[in-house]
Amino acid sequence: MLDEERKSAVEDHVKFSRDAQLDLNKIQNGEAYANQLSSTVVSQPIIEQINTTSTYLTTLMQKSNFDKWPQGLKWGLEALVVVAVIVVLLTVAPWQKVLNMGISSGQKEVVLAEVSKPETATNPIEEKPQFVDEDAKTAKPLVTPTPAPSKADTAKVAAAAAVPAAKVATPTPSPTPAVVAKKDKEKEKDETQAATGGGGFLYRGEIDVTNLAVVGPKITDKIVELGGRKAGGVELGWQKTTNSMYYHFTIPEAKYQDLQTFLATYGKAHISKEKHPRVMPDGIIRLILTVDEAKK
Repeated sequence: MLDEERKSAVEDHVKFSRDAQLDLNKIQNGEAYANQLSSTVVSQPIIEQINTTSTYLTTLMQKSNFDKWPQGLKWGLEALVVVAVIVVLLTVAPWQKVLNMGISSGQKEVVLAEVSKPETATNPIEEKPQFVDEDAKTAKPLVTPTPAPSKADTAKVAAAAAVPAAKVATPTPSPTPAVVAKKDKEKEKDETQAATGGGGFLYRGEIDVTNLAVVGPKITDKIVELGGRKAGGVELGWQKTTNSMYYHFTIPEAKYQDLQTFLATYGKAHISKEKHPRVMPDGIIRLILTVDEAKK
């Protein structure tokens, strides 16, 4: 508080000073505004909003001033978010299973009649070998034992032998001129080939290997890999004996050197080229290879 002299001095200064009057006016306005604020009543929703903790999204919205953005920019951002959500759903959702479930649930099968087809027995066509295997085993015919003749049959045979049988002369057919001419041409052709050294070739060889049970299948696989095909009636790598395997096959001539190189990894192959009346197609050679277990 000021004493009377100072108070009167300040009032005189305010009366004659423009700046002091402006400052006094500001102070009075501020006091009046403060009195008005003291009578302000805060509503309950605003109090709850103030007390509520802000989330990351609300904080981001407040800091980015999303409410103040242009309307077109807001719509563009919302459309971009919607498109991203749709793309994720189309990519992640198992639509194939959903479609299958829908098709299977709506599909109805109606059986009009059941018809059973008779089974037709198909006779397998046996593949005839193109060449004859030289070392292949031939099947022996089955011999069935004949019953011993009885005494009555012996008597009948003796009676029939006593009666002389009439000899019937069967005429021998004479060959026609066309057949004779054909045979003469074939004979002449064979003689010409033998004289001129015509015909084809056959490659014959043998090789000794160690552990035939393991090496044999590898040789078979390599022959098939190089385009080889069996030429006889037995399969490739036929087990001739316990210590020997037999290969009769054809192979492209361009792969012959590759076969020799492969065989050299297991042993020394002795292969010779022989004359043979059978002529092979161009680019194809025929081989007979015997693979034996090496003697220790």
